[in-house]
Amino acid sequence: MAKKKVDEVEKKVDEAKEEIVIDKDVAESENRQMIWFLVVVGVVFAAVLVPYFWVESSKSFEFSGIDWVIEEYAEPTGDIFHGRFISLTNSDLYYNVFFRNDPRVNDAEITGKLDDFWSHEAISLSPEVDACRGDLSRVMLDLGAFLKQGVGAMSMESGSTNEEIANGTGRKFLTCDDAIERTIVIIEIGERKIVQDEVNPSCYTIYAEDCQDSAIVEKFMIQSIVDFRESYSA
Repeated sequence: MAKKKVDEVEKKVDEAKEEIVIDKDVAESENRQMIWFLVVVGVVFAAVLVPYFWVESSKSFEFSGIDWVIEEYAEPTGDIFHGRFISLTNSDLYYNVFFRNDPRVNDAEITGKLDDFWSHEAISLSPEVDACRGDLSRVMLDLGAFLKQGVGAMSMESGSTNEEIANGTGRKFLTCDDAIERTIVIIEIGERKIVQDEVNPSCYTIYAEDCQDSAIVEKFMIQSIVDFRESYSA
């Protein structure tokens, strides 16, 4: 009788051991499945998030001391290069520019330094530029705002390099001969370049290639920031 009870106890112990082994195997199997599940989820997230963050980071860059973000818009607008910098004459003001052209690949011949700015400024257009109706005309608004707020002009005037047109439109007749205690930015059509006048260093002539060449005006703005900071931080 006693032996029978012992056998029953040993049988129950063996069954309990088998259950423990089975439970352990099940637990290990479930753990392996969970690990593989987490690995698969991690791979999926990495496949999605890594390209996303790489693309997002590629939309931001620093160039010429300006922080830039590429903003994407549907055509015909396309990419806009949004730059943000501290005003050249007001350290409490952050100014924003919105360019149509990538500043990193915007090259043009520049003669002189674009760092001589007065509080009174003017933009004077040649008759050819006056007749433009393309992107060059649009960027004139950006240039005026840049000189007034980004640079800090107290007054802005509109001029023409042709005296007859100036008189007929109520604008100032302005050339580099008139750059006395004021900044004059002249826009003309010609061989693509930016020139600081040798006699009157506060007069600059921007030569655009054609009526669609807004990039040359954007280059003037960028180089003005670079040259101004270099001159006044030395």
